Amino acid sequence: MCRFVACNLIKQGLAQKALVSVAYAIGRAEPVMIEAGNERGEDLSDFVKENYNFRPLAIIERLDLRRPIYRQTAAYGHFGRGFSWG
Repeated sequence: MCRFVACNLIKQGLAQKALVSVAYAIGRAEPVMIEAGNERGEDLSDFVKENYNFRPLAIIERLDLRRPIYRQTAAYGHFGRGFSWG
């Protein structure tokens, strides 16, 4: 989800490079920390918190993670195996 958000920040023109970090606590659906910034050191955290939902179920739904296409990346890594991001 962090990669998804960072890519969208770049597409929206808010950054040329973006870093998005999230921290969770066991037993809590809401993240305890969301931070985002761009290459100029501008804080984009508030924008990300307002526009993206980082609860686990929301991530599953947003990225359609229940589709079985991710099974092949679940073991032995996903770099150098012919995926477009490898």
